[in-house]
Amino acid sequence: MKDQTFLKTMVKRVGARRALEIGTFDGTSALAMAEMLPDDGTLITCEINPGLAALARKRLSRSPHGHKVDVRVGPALEILPTLAGQFDLIFVDADTRNYVHYYRRGLELLAPAGALLLDNTQGMTLGAVDPAADPAIAAILELRRLITADRSITADLVPVRDGVLVVTKAPLA
Repeated sequence: MKDQTFLKTMVKRVGARRALEIGTFDGTSALAMAEMLPDDGTLITCEINPGLAALARKRLSRSPHGHKVDVRVGPALEILPTLAGQFDLIFVDADTRNYVHYYRRGLELLAPAGALLLDNTQGMTLGAVDPAADPAIAAILELRRLITADRSITADLVPVRDGVLVVTKAPLA
């Protein structure tokens, strides 16, 4: 399954009306998700790099679904505390070292029947690795520990991209 097909499927699967993306890059994933949102749906996407945010806005402006996307520029760790309400779908694909923070805040913002998607998490399947060698690996291993201990969620690692961890508060229907 291609990257954007997976995201589109997840938007449809959870019936998302409100979505959040951490890590916009060039807007490809944001656009894929926006295409599947209803006309009055919204996607807030956070991008730390102003140049990439400008590129994403340009791409989005050419799409009939671009009006659904609100590109916010700055560190996600600063933007996330300003967000209120619940999100049906949250896609995290940025700054792996902060995945534990994104996971915790994501669960707070996640709607009861929503899904939290964490990209680049295939490292959870690694055996013994020295986390001191790479802060990103240390973060993924800590995330694995948190998820394993949390009985209030369901988590499945899907072999898409570099592994997408799908976290739900309740099993998907």
